[in-house]
Amino acid sequence: MLLTANWREWYRFRHLQACFESGTKFEDYVSEILNIYHDDFLNPAPSGSLGDGGCDGLAESGTIFYACYGQRPGRDAERELARKIESDFARGFAEWDTFHTWRFVTNAPVGPLAVRSFTALQQTHGVSSARPLTLRIVKSDDLWTLVVGTFGFSELNSLFPGAPGVENIELADLLPLLDTLGNSDQDLDIDSPIAPVPSNKMDFNDLPEASRIEFNAGRLLARRINRWYEESSDPDLYDKHGKRFKVLYQEALLITQVPAEILERLYVSVAGPNFRMDGRRANAAFAVVSYFFDRCHIFKDPTLIPDSA
Repeated sequence: MLLTANWREWYRFRHLQACFESGTKFEDYVSEILNIYHDDFLNPAPSGSLGDGGCDGLAESGTIFYACYGQRPGRDAERELARKIESDFARGFAEWDTFHTWRFVTNAPVGPLAVRSFTALQQTHGVSSARPLTLRIVKSDDLWTLVVGTFGFSELNSLFPGAPGVENIELADLLPLLDTLGNSDQDLDIDSPIAPVPSNKMDFNDLPEASRIEFNAGRLLARRINRWYEESSDPDLYDKHGKRFKVLYQEALLITQVPAEILERLYVSVAGPNFRMDGRRANAAFAVVSYFFDRCHIFKDPTLIPDSA
């Protein structure tokens, strides 16, 4: 099973949906993601007449202070937001003396009144003030870019269960290899010339220039593929994959004779549809297919009888 290459876009859409919620629903969502983002995040529970001190969360040993406001429907939104910025800051500043960064997280449109209130606070607590502070407004898109978008799949799936676009691929046992190829830039053969195997095979099969460029990029990962097969617990895995590639190539020939179209079908068999939306996965697909091309498992070998390849 494989996630399609646009899985992160699905989670961004779910994030924006959550940011459309009003009031406490939005504020609860923010608290949930900040709890994942900061390993020491604390959201103080209101305590009697003390309330929560205008605090919706502390992080980094109390040096970062979060105030959160989910826009309420049916109100004078602009004036309400300006008042909320001023009141939350005033309470936090008076009751918490550990923070040097104050972040106001909101899904409300930040208009001129709110901007004036916010910039006035920034100027009051600038570098020359008695207590210099860094003040920031964090909006829905900022939340994705700075926080949620940095999460891995497991964290995102804990927020929004249900993997999007899961599908079967032909060579599922190649998925660990794709992960290996996509996770690091180490072991690239950047100093080694690309060895033609055989020298005229790409010409003989009339591969277009774009495909040759993809192959040459993928060949830089050949050393890592060699090592992956050498370290495999199945000593016959390379031969099994080679035979499977031959079958997939023959099946593609029944559909089209166009080399670029055949290659695209092989790429999809390895990495799934929409693989080009993920640069690292695409390059891993180029690497694996070029690897078996160079070892003459797919396409015609000019050193043999053409129709026997």
